Amino acid sequence: MPRHVATAVLAALLLGAGPTATAPVVAATPAISGATPALSAPAAAKVPLADQILIRYRKGTTAAERARIGRFHGLTRLHLSANARTDLVVAEGRSAGSVRQQLAADPNIEAVSPNFQRHIAADPTGEPFFAKEWGLNNTGQALQVGGKTVSGTPGVDIDGLQALGLGDGAGVTVAVVDDGVDFSHPDLAGRRWTNPGESGGGKETDGVDNDGNGYIDDVHGWDFCNNDNTVHDAGKDEHGTHVAGTIAASLNGAGTVGVAPGVKIMAVKFLDNRNPSPCGQDQQAIDAINYVAWFGFVPIINASWGGPGFDPVLDAAIRDSGALFVAAAGNSGLNVDSLPVSKRFYPAASTQPNVLSVAAVDQNGELANFSNYGPRTVDIAAPGVNILSTFPPQPAKPDSPACPSPCYAWAAGTSMAAPHVSGVAALALSRALPGTLSPVALRAHILASGRWRPETTGLTATRRMVNAYLASDVAGPVALPPDRFTLRPGSAVATSTATALVRWPAATDDLTAVASYSLRRHGPSGGWTTIASGLGPTSRVAASAIAFNTTYQFSVTAKDRVANVGAAATTAVKATLYSDSTSLAHYGSGWSRPASSSALGGRLHTASRAGASMTFGFTGRSINLVAPKGPRRGSFNVYLDGAYVQTVSLRSSSTSSRIVVVVAAFSANAAHTMKIVVIGTPGHPRVDLDGIAVFR
Repeated sequence: MPRHVATAVLAALLLGAGPTATAPVVAATPAISGATPALSAPAAAKVPLADQILIRYRKGTTAAERARIGRFHGLTRLHLSANARTDLVVAEGRSAGSVRQQLAADPNIEAVSPNFQRHIAADPTGEPFFAKEWGLNNTGQALQVGGKTVSGTPGVDIDGLQALGLGDGAGVTVAVVDDGVDFSHPDLAGRRWTNPGESGGGKETDGVDNDGNGYIDDVHGWDFCNNDNTVHDAGKDEHGTHVAGTIAASLNGAGTVGVAPGVKIMAVKFLDNRNPSPCGQDQQAIDAINYVAWFGFVPIINASWGGPGFDPVLDAAIRDSGALFVAAAGNSGLNVDSLPVSKRFYPAASTQPNVLSVAAVDQNGELANFSNYGPRTVDIAAPGVNILSTFPPQPAKPDSPACPSPCYAWAAGTSMAAPHVSGVAALALSRALPGTLSPVALRAHILASGRWRPETTGLTATRRMVNAYLASDVAGPVALPPDRFTLRPGSAVATSTATALVRWPAATDDLTAVASYSLRRHGPSGGWTTIASGLGPTSRVAASAIAFNTTYQFSVTAKDRVANVGAAATTAVKATLYSDSTSLAHYGSGWSRPASSSALGGRLHTASRAGASMTFGFTGRSINLVAPKGPRRGSFNVYLDGAYVQTVSLRSSSTSSRIVVVVAAFSANAAHTMKIVVIGTPGHPRVDLDGIAVFR
């Protein structure tokens, strides 16, 4: 059964030519400064940005300390700033992410980050018709469409203006499998994909299948409807041209701008508007999809078409396309969940994991009255009503004036919603590291980064509207390793085990914000165990059972608000429990050591005289004092490295043994001294010391 183009409803208003195009904005690529001689360095230009690490040293860090850090971590310097506080380095042969985590734990380092590349912010507001593109930036503006004034709700848009400040999708190719695309349109001429195997040296017209894909001179795509290399036929291809403009109309000072104005459009035609038509057959659609897949580098297919009937052969081609397949949900206004499979709008109803189906909403966020929906089978919503985009030139008609080139037209349909999603997917891909977002992962990212809309609750699976800015956040938060370890204050300690508290610094995220943390532990045997997950952004502490004299690895990951999970940050730590009589503890006069059946070692140190003191020198991350509490116990003062810290009372209404009464934590292993001084509290002066635990 032929597939039909999802209806593009054209309003009577056609906009004429815009002003003369200006030169496009070109992304700036700052050069990397030459290497400094402190460490041997390769040419900076040969080091991928993904491998480069920026270090900010703390004020006062010496050249010798910087050199020590470089040697310890095996760093090669690419550039040192004039004030010597910022270093650009590479750790060859190792993961930049893991090295950043190790560097972040160094007390001489204030901050560590990747060497992100910035670009001149694209400004679409100079496009003459940008103010009419509510889908990109909805200010509640009034639009004149078909002789009517329509307006919307501010903020009901995809945050396209903000997203274009981050990138324009350059480097990504989107296949528009549709009717043709009029690349003579000035807003699309620069967006035309060119087949590298069929261009240059006269290959464009030599009548030879130079790239061996079975199609001769397919320079900019292929027409499977007419079986030729002409991807646009005069007087036709309104639908594909409108779709292509929504995805990629150039940022050139003329007309409209697409969601991702830096992408290239591969035009793959298999539909036309004839009725009856020899086109739109599944066999042609399959050939079109296989054509895209042959190239192996086209990550997104826009499919603003469909019809009832499930075809497993077409479904297999979609599955094997190697692309995110963005499909219009259809324009019948039906709940497709309630329909039998044979009557659902396909390919949007495909259950393949790389298919993303799109419903249409209007300027107020309401589901368009024509849009199909389904809380299980329709994934997400996008702007699909009163959409202005590129159009082939139109002669005068009884119901509309002529629209000379360059022509722009209003249209509505889920056909117009799908290319908004394709453009957003292209923006996300252009910011991601190569190979990090498969079609299935890209689909999940687009859905997770959508903005929740109450108007589509119960109508789509995500209840969300696609969001270009949030989708541009493709990197997980940079977590820092756990840096503070103590026993749990007030908990009881066993002879060989205890409960520890693990704390870590706040992670950072480049665009959105950290939403949650997870902590895992790896002991001397067995694999990793999840200690806590889904902890809120301010809940950076978790409890874990530990055994003394056992080395554990604790690993933190952070998730941001669009579900990106960053690399794990890991620290190894071991707790040692010393008895009260350890040689590291030095007691002054006034102490005795009576037997105690409830003490950790069968005895403990006891003092009642004011001024009796104990000094403990150690190297570690934390110190934890263990003592009994009871009605007759007294108080003592605590000093750390010579400074008063706190006064601790051991008095309680009931007696308890082996209680953690003092904890002091540090961000790194270092030498410290703790001193306690008995106060000699009147009526209950007794202070007992049972044990001391140190984390290293």
